[in-house]
Amino acid sequence: MKKSERIDLIKKILVEQDIMIQDDLVNALLDLNIEVTQATVSRDMRELRLVKVPAKTGGYRYALPESNRLNTDAEFFKSVVEEIKKKGNQLAIRTSPGSAMLLKHRLLTRFEPLIFTVLSDDDTILLIATTDATAEKIYTSLSN
Repeated sequence: MKKSERIDLIKKILVEQDIMIQDDLVNALLDLNIEVTQATVSRDMRELRLVKVPAKTGGYRYALPESNRLNTDAEFFKSVVEEIKKKGNQLAIRTSPGSAMLLKHRLLTRFEPLIFTVLSDDDTILLIATTDATAEKIYTSLSN
């Protein structure tokens, strides 16, 4: 199997399965009769610049970086946002544990012109929008 084919297969596996550790990916490839070593998979993972993101089942899983992700912002928001409160030009957003920094990055990427600043910790975000109207626009987008 060519390296490019193996890389494409790894991308597909990451979308379909929760890969928590490198051995999970090695085993998934071996299950598909793709002969790989842990060192090869480690190099492939480094080349793909995989990141750890919260898994729906708890813990963390490997995922493609933002530029290669297949899921949409809407899917991501729905999967990590637990509660949103709005007051004036401020949004208080509670996320699943470990998701706030990832969500902060996506919010800044998507809504940067509408945002004055964003503060976050492990599972909470305080977003201050430029106006009450822009806060409402962001709130509506996240709520849908």
